[in-house]
Amino acid sequence: MRRTLLTVLAVMALTPLAGHGANVTVQSGETLSDIADRYGVSMNSLMRLNGIRNSDHVEAGQTLRLPGGVSAGKGRHSVRSGDTLSGIAAQYRVSERQLMALNGLSSADHVEIGQTLKLPSNAVLPQAKPKATAKPVPIQAKPNAISHTVARGQTLSQISKAYDIPISSLISINAIQNPNQVNIGTQLMLRSTATTATATTATATAATEQQPLLTESQPEKQQPTQVEPKTESVKASAVKPETVKPEAVKPKVVKPVTTAKASQTTTSVQPKPAAWRTYGPLQVDWSNWQSMGGSEVAPTLNSDGQSLYVAVNCSAKKINATGANGMWKNWIAPQSAFEKALVKDRCTTAKS
Repeated sequence: MRRTLLTVLAVMALTPLAGHGANVTVQSGETLSDIADRYGVSMNSLMRLNGIRNSDHVEAGQTLRLPGGVSAGKGRHSVRSGDTLSGIAAQYRVSERQLMALNGLSSADHVEIGQTLKLPSNAVLPQAKPKATAKPVPIQAKPNAISHTVARGQTLSQISKAYDIPISSLISINAIQNPNQVNIGTQLMLRSTATTATATTATATAATEQQPLLTESQPEKQQPTQVEPKTESVKASAVKPETVKPEAVKPKVVKPVTTAKASQTTTSVQPKPAAWRTYGPLQVDWSNWQSMGGSEVAPTLNSDGQSLYVAVNCSAKKINATGANGMWKNWIAPQSAFEKALVKDRCTTAKS
């Protein structure tokens, strides 16, 4: 019977502590008075809680419940090198006796490195530090900017407000599918290509005090005047391109218009012998480039042999051309390879 009781007590000593209280295992040579003093409880309460009638009779291996309602919380502490029980107790604002009772420690002077101690439910646990969030980059709107690169924390509405541009315009110009999701590093155009070309032309006009190249919105009287040469020529529009050589079509003469305040004068420039260069579907009369409104204009034939004008603005790296109605189209950046080559060749020649 005695052996059976000792076996039950040993199993209880190895069983984890219940969440509602603390148990201790009697060590060899310990008395009930030693246990009461160690854990700061009265011997009478210890005897009453464990049903002990004789304070001089406790057996090694016996498990005793401790009064005081010490219960384990969620906190745990892994003992590191240099840790002491008093230091651990101070760290979590609990008593050494609570730690001893909760973890069944027989000595306050002995804890082992790597040992995991349960912490009482009243332990003050360190608060997890909030993750540092990166501060958004402020928007520095530059005057006359044509694009903006999205930085951290910037939204479409903030960019719209900074540049004083309707958010609907930003969405339309940049073909944005989801206005609420604009990725960092995205380059947003602040105005359309047509608007940029108009602003560039206006700047060149103010610098040279000359009339800009015609656009469809300008009066028709400002279109380049077509001057028929005195020699007999064949109308390019009436002849198929395969039957007409570029040399057979005489270049048209561009009449630059000046805007002197006293009077307006129109000067006729006699054409030079044609020197045709091929750029994609175009035949450009290279010897008859004329300066006009800060740009360079040259007579040109399209693939159908029809006459038109091509203009290049080297400062803006833009190109323009007249349509079938003789009106200038919008300035655009060269798109195709032959347009890029044309702009490059003309601007290189103009510098030399």
